[in-house]
Parts: sequence; structure tokens; C-alpha cells
Amino acid sequence: MKEIKKRLEQCKLKVSDQASDKAKYAKDFSMVPQSEPALVVHAKNAEEIVDAVITASDNGIPLYPVSSKVHFNGGTIPRKGGIALDLSSMNAIDRIDQLGRWGHLECGVTWEQYANKLKEVGGRTVMPLLPHADRSVLMDWLEREVATIPIFEYSEQLSSLWVVWGNGEKFVTGSAAYNDFGKPGTYADGVNSQGPGTLDFWRMLQGSQGTLGVVYKGIVKYEQTPKMEKTFFVISDTMDELIDPLYDLLHRRVGLERFIVNNMVLASMLAGDKKSIDDLKSKLPAYTSVLIIGGLKRRPEERLAYQEAYINETWKKKFPKAKLVEKLDVVSGLEKSLPEMLRHPWPKDKTYWKHAYKGNCQELVFMTTLDRASRFNDVVLPIAKDKGYSAEEVGIYVQPLEEGRAAQMTYSFYYENAESAKVLDLYRALIPAVYNAGGFFNKPFEWIAQFVYPKAPDYTATLTRVKKLFDPNMILGPGKLCF
Repeated sequence: MKEIKKRLEQCKLKVSDQASDKAKYAKDFSMVPQSEPALVVHAKNAEEIVDAVITASDNGIPLYPVSSKVHFNGGTIPRKGGIALDLSSMNAIDRIDQLGRWGHLECGVTWEQYANKLKEVGGRTVMPLLPHADRSVLMDWLEREVATIPIFEYSEQLSSLWVVWGNGEKFVTGSAAYNDFGKPGTYADGVNSQGPGTLDFWRMLQGSQGTLGVVYKGIVKYEQTPKMEKTFFVISDTMDELIDPLYDLLHRRVGLERFIVNNMVLASMLAGDKKSIDDLKSKLPAYTSVLIIGGLKRRPEERLAYQEAYINETWKKKFPKAKLVEKLDVVSGLEKSLPEMLRHPWPKDKTYWKHAYKGNCQELVFMTTLDRASRFNDVVLPIAKDKGYSAEEVGIYVQPLEEGRAAQMTYSFYYENAESAKVLDLYRALIPAVYNAGGFFNKPFEWIAQFVYPKAPDYTATLTRVKKLFDPNMILGPGKLCF
């Protein structure tokens, strides 16, 4: 690798083969086995990415792009050694389009950075549930994270993307592919994600985990910050009782943030350590459906009033048994603080909320429909009990998508380092059980990928053919997905 290091340095790239630097990329917060890269390369612009990709391709060396500063799924751990291509310093926000409400971001822009920038212009980013402050905005959307606001037009946050394919060619997806994009007199604004031509290249990049190309820039939506908001909670001892009332609110397009969490997840969001979480969890309802209604820039009072009127006059009559409350007595002021809390990533100066309970968290994430969500409790919780994991310590989060068209289920297993083998055994046992129960895995990391791809040999063969078109020497992300 000395010759490769020399070539990369000749291309003005910052390269390191120091053990201390390589160790930073060998592991993350997942249970994926550690594996060090042979070299760490830092790129500052598209041309340096091209140089790194071409050098790796010409020499058959695996290359693993890294954009975020923190990782949870093992997606950037170099399975085959090779080069870790760090893009986290590419963190410029090139433009905030206030008329169309779009942000032009480099791949290293974090949730904290983007949220703070939008606050300056009275905007807010739609985001997943309390993401880590150091996660890349672009990468989270490319990895198919889902937002807490299940409004249909908010569901696709990405538009045009700038990418370097595995063959070293630069490419732009969507309407930003126009030759004079960004120049005076050009009407193309990059907000149409489809194309160029009839292919949706951006769809191929979503979920590809850096195996087709290196995305280094993108255009991302943002929204107005509500002028007025009000929070409601629907509480229950069972998840089943919350589904139909939530469906009604989704279909009527009532509210902004809408989701269901159990007491373990809600306590983890609100308390800071294991003792506090256990104490709060024992006082919270077993399941809480969160609903936040809001009025935006135009006529906010009217919007808030008619949504609240529907809830109080019509919805309550439809669901007389639903326990609707405007505050949770055990958490003073939550109804006022929660909307602001959900508009920002988790604070950097606090232990990440998913790690506050035992230091680690392994999540099982899959898609289903909202009416089937509670059935998976009957699949997951008995297996957890059989594997020696307390069902009361399992975090459950249900996030509807696109006004209730589908839902993402997240089961969280909190564990100490000494429990990692037990939790991994449980996690691997749950994958086929959830699959057989009808769960769809749209984030095939590590053990899920090892399970699902052999079940679809034709699809896997097609993916391999497509990869060879964009990455003929198969150097991007070997060991990930089905490659």
C-alpha cells in the first residue's frame, strides 16, 4: 500500500496509515466485527474524490466512503480492508433557497449544522426521531431514515444528487443535471429528483450504502417553522387501541408529528440515565400516541382551530374509548417542550438518548402496514423472553409513513458490553421470524443482508449486473449488501 499512498498524496489528498487513525474507522456503535482499513484518505472536493476512486479502481483496492462522524449500523466498517474515504470535512451549505425551501448541502453537513442554519431563516428541517447531532443529513436520507412528520409531500426529502460513480465519472441526478445549472438565466433549480432521462438514478443510490457511487452533494427540502402548535397524547395499555384512532388522524391529514412509542422509548427520550429511565418508565402509560398540530406562516390560528375542532367534536365521537389528554402528569411541561425537541437533533453535550440506558442499542427496523404493527409484538417479545431479554426493556417505536400508507417498526434492544453476544443472538433469531411474519427489510445491513439476498437470487444477480455498469472493478463497498 506504500505505492498507493504515494500516488494518492501526489493527487494532493491527505492520506494516513497510522494505527491511531485507522482504528477510528474499524468499529462503530453496531455489533459488526471490527475491521481496519489499510489507509485513511480525506477528500475535500469532488476532484479529490475522483482521484481516490480512480486510483482504487485501477489497483483493485476496496474503497469505503464515510460521510457521518458517528455510525450505528456498521455501514462504513471496511469489510475487506482497503481505503476509508472520509468526506466529513465536505460540510459546506452552498445555498438556502428560501423561495422554494431547499437546502444545497455537501455530504458532511450534519443535523446540528443544518438545523442551526435553518433557524436563521425561520425554517426547520424535517428529521427522523431525535437523530445524533453528528449524523450526515444526506446519508440519513440515503439510508432511508423516516421522518416524524408522515405527510405525503414530506416523505421524499432528497432531490438532485451529485455523485462519483465507481468508474470515476462525475454525474448529477435530477433536474440539476442541466448543463448550465446554477448560472444566471437558467430556470432548472434541481428540485425534480427524477432523471436525467427516464431513469430514476437517485432511487438506485438510496439504500446502496456507497456500493455504486460516492454521493458528495445533494439538494434537501426544508419546511416553515410553525407559528403556533399544540400537543395531544393518546394513551393506552395496548398498541391495538391506538391504531384506528391514529389511522383516522392520518387519513384526515390532521397534525404534523404523529407516531407511537412505548414507555421504554419515551422514558429514554426524557430521562438521562438508567435509574431515571426505569423510574419514569414505571409511571408512564404502556403506549403513547403523539400528535402535534400546528399552524404555519399563513393563517396559523385558523389552521390550528379547525384541526382542534375536528379532534374535539368529531374524532372524540368516533373513538369515545380513546384516552386523549393534553398533558402527561408525570412529565411536567412536556406538551410545550416536545414540539421544539422534535425539531432538533439530540444535544451534543448529552449522552445519546439510545445509549443512556445501558450504553449500547441494537435496533431491528422493518416496514409493515399500520394495521399489522401490533402483531409483531406477538412475534418479537416472546423470542426476546426465550433468549433471556426482558420484554419490559424492549423499546418499541411505530412511525407511520405517507398519511398511513405504511409504517416503520423499530424494536430497540439496550445492552451493556457484557450482553452483546446475547443481544446479537436475539437479533439474528428475530430476522427470519419477522421476515416470515411479513416484515419487509428496506435497510439490509450486515446480518439482514446475509439473510434476505439468498432468498432473491434473480434480484441479486440483477443488482450485480447493475453494479458492474457503474463500478466495473467492484471496488466500492465489497462485503456490503450482496456484493
